[in-house]
Amino acid sequence: MGKRTILLAFALLPCFLLSPVKASADIPTEGRPIKIDRPDHVQPRSIEPECYYLDGYVYITCDSSVTSISGTVTRISDNLQWSNSSTSNVLQIAVSSDTGSYHLTFTLSDGDSYYGDYTLD
Repeated sequence: MGKRTILLAFALLPCFLLSPVKASADIPTEGRPIKIDRPDHVQPRSIEPECYYLDGYVYITCDSSVTSISGTVTRISDNLQWSNSSTSNVLQIAVSSDTGSYHLTFTLSDGDSYYGDYTLD
C-alpha cells in the first residue's frame, strides 16, 4: 500500500464513523410510553419491544434479533388508520396528533404480534 492509499483511508474514516452515530441520533428516546400486550399472553422469545408516541409519531424499537416490523395505528373514534413497515429493528409511524384514543398493532419478523392503546389529551 502506498502513502496515497493510507491517506485516503484516514481521510474517509470520519465518514464511516459518523454514519451510525447520525442514524441513532435521529431516533428520539423519550415520549409518551405505550403499554403493549400480546394476544396469546405467551412470553416472547425475544426482549419485548418498546413503544411510545412523540410529536406525531409512534416509535417501536426492538432488540437486534428483529429484522423487520410492520405496524398500524387506528384512531378509535373514526377507524382512520396509519401504517408503515421497516426492514430494521426500529419502526416510525407518522400518525395524527389530534386528541383521542388510538390502538396500535404490529408484527415482528419472528411472527410475534403485539397491540397497545394510548390516548392523546
